[in-house]
Amino acid sequence: MEIDSTFREELEQRSVAAGFCAVGIAPAQVEDAHRLRLAQWLSADMHGEMGYMARPNIDRSNAETVLPGAKSVIVFAASYAPPGPPPRPEIATGFVRIARYALGKDYHEVFRERLAQVETWLRETIPGHEWRIITDSAPLLERSFAEAAGLGFIGRNTMLITPTVGSFVLLAEIVTTAELPRDRPRPGTCGTCTRCITACPTQAITAGGVVDARLCISYTTIERRSPPSPAEQAAAAPWAFGCDICQDVCPYNNHPKYEPMEELPEGLMLNAVEPASTFLEPTSNSQFERRFAGNPVLRPGRTRVQRNVKWAARLEKNGNPEPDLD
Repeated sequence: MEIDSTFREELEQRSVAAGFCAVGIAPAQVEDAHRLRLAQWLSADMHGEMGYMARPNIDRSNAETVLPGAKSVIVFAASYAPPGPPPRPEIATGFVRIARYALGKDYHEVFRERLAQVETWLRETIPGHEWRIITDSAPLLERSFAEAAGLGFIGRNTMLITPTVGSFVLLAEIVTTAELPRDRPRPGTCGTCTRCITACPTQAITAGGVVDARLCISYTTIERRSPPSPAEQAAAAPWAFGCDICQDVCPYNNHPKYEPMEELPEGLMLNAVEPASTFLEPTSNSQFERRFAGNPVLRPGRTRVQRNVKWAARLEKNGNPEPDLD
């Protein structure tokens, strides 16, 4: 098959068949503005304890970092949007909230399995080239490549906003040494809307569209290893894993047009609001791993998740940031 409009049409068909709501092709190098923006963010120490973000001699704006000789990046997006406007439930004492992307199976493994089918077709269609599947598993500026591939635009909350689904999308890529026809970036803007900035309880989002990870609830509950202060705990409650506030209030998320990939919807493994006991009942790491096998909450581990749950559910009466979990 020639690399022409027919190729592009079949790529889209196979992507949809694999469960993705959008696909686009970007060059192997995104504009310098993305690299400079990351450098400024790092120099301001906004990455907090995420030392891997500051590793030297890694250019996340260039796909050759993950595949020598890379020429193109195929970017895929999958929806995990709830039907209709995102619900904003009241949370009773003893219950916690979980970010929507963690309510189903771990998307990293789901995407890898689904993209393997697409990769096989690509190898057969365009022989003689290298291909690599990326599922948030390599140093790439995923949202920047998605924007360059025409999937949407990066909003004020730094999320990728797609025109048909909103921002409740997860990304994956296939990087290749093949020179593929590129898509054009899709124009888009938040206009004068500042709902995400106003809604963020920790003021993590700046007016310039920058997120200070040190203040972000998702970072606090997933990435941060050091104990949060009582004030930080109170600000993050009732979130025990991740946070969706800046997406819940985004107008682009009011009317998503795609159903979530079948492994991702709420209720498959967890609900958006869960009793604290769901997470506190496992009393050993092995029990915790069995209970949440295949779910993203395994990433921080039992100790941190149970720490988060106790203060998010307002079960820590004395504000102790390090409850006894042993």
